[in-house]
Amino acid sequence: MKLVLTECGVMKYQEGGDLSETADDMVVLTVVSCAICRTDAKMWRQGHRDLVLPRVLGHEIAGIDESDGRLYTVWPGQACGICCYCRGGRENLCEEMRIIGFHSDGGFARTVSVPRQSLIAAPADLDPHLITFAEPVACVLNGLSSLKPVAGERAIIYGGGVVGMIVALVLRELGCEVTVIEKSAEKIARLQAFCDKNLVALAKDTTNADFDLAINCCANPIAFSLCITKLRKGGSLAYFSGLEKNQEIGTNLLNLVHYKELVVVGTYGPKRADMVLAVAFCARQANNLGALIERIIHPLEVESVLPQILSGKALKYIVDFSVAKTEVKQVTRPCSEVAVPQEASASQLSPFLADIIARIKPLSQALGDQAQKKVDHKTKPLGALGRIEKLAVRLSTMQKTLMPTVLCPRMFVFAGDHGVVEEGVSAFPAKVTVQMVENFLDGGAAINVFCRQYGIELAVVDMGVNGDFADHTLLVRQKVARGTNNFAVQPAMTMDQALLSIENGARTFLEKHGQRSGNLVGMGEMGIGNSSSATAIICGASGLSAAKVAGRGTGVDDRGLARKIEVIEKALALHQLNPNDGLLLLAKVGGFELGGICGAILAAASVGCCVVLDGIISTAAGLLAYRLCPGVAEYLVAGHKSVEAGQQIALKIMGLKPVLDLDLRLGEGTGAAITMNLIDLSCRMMREMASFDEAGVDSGSL
Repeated sequence: MKLVLTECGVMKYQEGGDLSETADDMVVLTVVSCAICRTDAKMWRQGHRDLVLPRVLGHEIAGIDESDGRLYTVWPGQACGICCYCRGGRENLCEEMRIIGFHSDGGFARTVSVPRQSLIAAPADLDPHLITFAEPVACVLNGLSSLKPVAGERAIIYGGGVVGMIVALVLRELGCEVTVIEKSAEKIARLQAFCDKNLVALAKDTTNADFDLAINCCANPIAFSLCITKLRKGGSLAYFSGLEKNQEIGTNLLNLVHYKELVVVGTYGPKRADMVLAVAFCARQANNLGALIERIIHPLEVESVLPQILSGKALKYIVDFSVAKTEVKQVTRPCSEVAVPQEASASQLSPFLADIIARIKPLSQALGDQAQKKVDHKTKPLGALGRIEKLAVRLSTMQKTLMPTVLCPRMFVFAGDHGVVEEGVSAFPAKVTVQMVENFLDGGAAINVFCRQYGIELAVVDMGVNGDFADHTLLVRQKVARGTNNFAVQPAMTMDQALLSIENGARTFLEKHGQRSGNLVGMGEMGIGNSSSATAIICGASGLSAAKVAGRGTGVDDRGLARKIEVIEKALALHQLNPNDGLLLLAKVGGFELGGICGAILAAASVGCCVVLDGIISTAAGLLAYRLCPGVAEYLVAGHKSVEAGQQIALKIMGLKPVLDLDLRLGEGTGAAITMNLIDLSCRMMREMASFDEAGVDSGSL
């Protein structure tokens, strides 16, 4: 069996074709496990200059040589052995370098052919999953070897991913004081216990300076710049992670290398000797490396996790070839609470929905890079407009233009009633749903005010309200039923109703889009009891308990919150939810308005429209869409940070970060409306703000 990359974005799983013989100087290894490197994910998304398709990727390999029964890892390089670099002990720079998984087939296969001289023996008692860390560890050892760190030196690392954590472990073994800077609050939360255990300082930023050593472990040019500014005079920088393409570094910054007499060491792939040292390191640090494993996966799951790897949110995924898919267990690790998204099977979805999902395409990384470059050249310091810049880049990428503009912004408020209200989970009675929909139609709700303020077209969608309404220009009729069942004692809806709710939501968006096309849409909601439904969905998708996810919703007191948790835990025990099955999550514990939002999100993404989520309800619906099609996350913007903890858990799964934090908890789409206005502003900034060249401003002065 093997996974073959046939074209960018397309991997095909092929049974059979296992190797049995190879050339005399080669060895056939039976692959036990192979880790996924971010480079593998990049090659899947955008190819590589050294990649010839079709190709089996994977170069972080643990395998068995059946001829002697021993366990090995592999130095992925294939050097000529005769050039000046090979003769000088720097074979990683070989002029004729060939790399397994790039130039020849790699480890995403049951068997792989590798040069005999590339084999690195591993201890028989070392977990093969941990052996796959040897190659990234070897890269780190090679990178640090020129710095010659010693005990007591202060080191700063930019980038808190797997490589950053490995660098921290290596330096801690040498007795260095280590600080890791990671911009993602999500990653900080996940890695805090790991860093505390290993006496590593972990923060989003630091005011400390005058470090002896700096290592950039991310491709951000700002991180590279900060490495230089944070070093003391005579300090050393390991230029470990290459910068994003087409980025520029200011000459004033580079002058600091001159004035401080800094040592800057470029570092690339490992030497064979580094791999030998790396295996020993893996044995010593087995427990710590194990904590960096995101999940052990079957080969069939590889393509579904690659977007997560590219997002930079995930730690280390490892492909396991030794067991059948049905036997693969999720590894319980202190750093991971998030299940891996998988696409719904085609048999679950109607042809209508399957076609919509098929039209959701990955965004262009190249265009994103161009947009970021344009933002960086505006008359301002790098990053000075914060998230406005990120929004501008996102919208440029979605609209496939460096001159993005907002056309016909829309807000949908999907409404539905919930049978679980009879369990006493809400501070308000069910009849408030009908009353609030009437308020929307009369123009008196907060979302009406917000939409009028920002010029957003509003539509109110009856997905399943237990009441009837007179015809109204704002009203869209898509009622599936007059409320759901009580999911504490039975499924909230049938599978047919779940599908219909998603389809009705998709049709609602597409019909409005057909009448007048737009490229920005917000998702609001109304439904007494829907925070319980959203909480149950997030619990089911994350595997977390209701106690960790549930919030006060419309404002229940302590006793009411305890009751809400009790009811949701009861439902979770009853339904035994599959975290990866979005349709089943909706059917078992969802609501018709959540299904409508899910469908509208999928439809919007299928036409390249940016979708702004609101609070916990629309975020839970976004999570359902994400489970059906992980690629939809590229089209989502988290409008604001809800006071409900469950929203943050759902956003973490999708790799999203809220734009605003205004202590909002109303729902209706209010937070989304504010962010839609900011998105419009970001597009205007992208179109109208001058660059340094256009304004005749010296970029070195900022």
